[in-house]
This record gives sequence, structure tokens and C-alpha cells, in this order.
Amino acid sequence: MNKELLHTKLVRELIAMIASGKYADGVRLPAERKLCEQFNVSRGTVRQGLYDLEKLGILKIKPGSGAYVQKISQKKLPTHLLPLDFANVTFSDIIYARKAIETAAITLACEKINTGQIEQLEQVTEKMEQSKDNLLEFLKLDTEFHQLILHISGNMPLVTAFGAIAEYHKYSQVFSSLYESEIRTAINFHRKMLSALKERDTKNAVKAIVKHLEHTEQITKSAKQKDISV
Repeated sequence: MNKELLHTKLVRELIAMIASGKYADGVRLPAERKLCEQFNVSRGTVRQGLYDLEKLGILKIKPGSGAYVQKISQKKLPTHLLPLDFANVTFSDIIYARKAIETAAITLACEKINTGQIEQLEQVTEKMEQSKDNLLEFLKLDTEFHQLILHISGNMPLVTAFGAIAEYHKYSQVFSSLYESEIRTAINFHRKMLSALKERDTKNAVKAIVKHLEHTEQITKSAKQKDISV
């Protein structure tokens, strides 16, 4: 296995451990040397993995101290998009909000999408396919795909609402990338969305985004129920 694949595997394994609760919010990860021994990888691979997890907002690296699991920001989502009685933002809250925003957006996008916009989405989807071995690049393109649909909808309140939950969208993305096979599954969901948009098929477009989000929620719930290794 080459260095790049080892690094990607390490990132997913650490994400899985954090999602499962093995490394809770605020906890310091083991020292680099311990991680090298645990995962049987070089110190360079460990450092790159920790650096990428910091870029994803999962870890905070404190020089001279170590790498700590980041707490998701406690700023509230727009209250009309969430259950009224929630105290802390949960993963289910995030999916609830995304469904509210993105099903409305993709419905409007089906009505308004033009040939140029279809081509943009096709290009992003192809790049996602090409970057499936580069987790950071893949997640960046995933975000771009969803942002394009919001802008195609032409509804600025929806665009603003999606921007307001950007941090939570990122959180749901990262923690749904626990398994290598999930990248392929995500690409398939995005292709279904794209196909429905090309056909201006509102019913199947909404069905595709809802199934995508529900699958994302289920994967993360499964991770939290057991300590998994990918």
C-alpha cells in the first residue's frame, strides 16, 4: 500500500474513533509515537493525517501539547429549521436542517436549471470520481456540488440558510466518510441527483437528496453504537 493510501486510511480510522466516542470532545489524542505504533505507519503519515484532520475542523493541534478533538461550535442553527426543544446540536438536528433546506432548493433547481448549470454539476461530479482517493479534495467537491444546487435554486433565503449551517454541513460530511466504500455510495447518490435535475424530475430529485441524507445519518449512528475500525 502506498503512502497516500495509508494516509487516507489513517484519517478515516481516526474519524471513526472520534465518531464512535472513543476520543470524546476535548480529549487529547495519543502522542505521535503511540499513533505510529497503533496504526503501524510512519511519523510522517501520522503528522499528515493530523494536519488534514485539523483542516477539516476535527482536531486542534496545540504546539508542545498535542492534538485535541474539537468541539463543534455551539452557535445555534436558525430555530425555525430545527425542533424547538433541542438543547445541544445533534447529528440528527443537522440532517433535519439539511433536509429542510436542500429538498426545497433541489425542487426549485429542477424548475430553473439550464444547460450551463447542468454542465457545471457534471464537471464537479466527474472531479469527485477522480478524487475518491483524496478525502479532503473529495469533501471540498461534495460541498461545491450542494452549493451549486442552492445557487441554481435562485432562492436567496435558502442560500443564506445553507450558509448559516456551513459548519454543520461540513461536520455531517466528514463523519459520513468513515468507510472507503462510502465514497462510492456518495458518488452514486450525487449522480442520481444530477440525473433527476437533467430530467427536471422533481420527485426523483427530492427522493435522491432525502435518501442521501438519511443514509449519511444512518452511517454515523452506526459508528456511534460501536467502536469501529475501517
